[in-house]
Amino acid sequence: MPRRPPRLPPLLAEFDDDERDAVLAANRAFYRAFNDHDADAMDQIWAPTGSVVCLHPGQAALHNRAEIMASWRAIMKHPEAPRVRCTEEWVVGRPGLALVICREILPNGQLMASNLYVRLSDGWHMASHHSGPVPPVATERATPAGSPTATRDRRKLH
Repeated sequence: MPRRPPRLPPLLAEFDDDERDAVLAANRAFYRAFNDHDADAMDQIWAPTGSVVCLHPGQAALHNRAEIMASWRAIMKHPEAPRVRCTEEWVVGRPGLALVICREILPNGQLMASNLYVRLSDGWHMASHHSGPVPPVATERATPAGSPTATRDRRKLH
């Protein structure tokens, strides 16, 4: 009897545009909290319970929520903490779990980040942040008003 390939659950089942938009809003809130040096907002973004992990570039992985929050407070309190601009957001998800891949533009380099979010009763919360250096690519900050632009919908998988 011929073997059937295993049936995989659909990755995007019940993960519609509203969910995708909510995840992107959570991701943008994360970068806004970082840029505003808002430790309270950062604390609200991270999942309050469950497994969490944070990998800052060049550092050991942090698996304890208290250590993760202490690391963010230390980074944000530093007088030379950079501003980070998040671009090229790409989201993939399924009910209750979403991954955002994005480029982080810093004054002196670029990173790629993977941010994992879990859906809790009060919305989407970060469970993992991992960023590392990548070769820079040219980025445009803004297009002059009236200029035609071809905006690519990065929410599509193909």
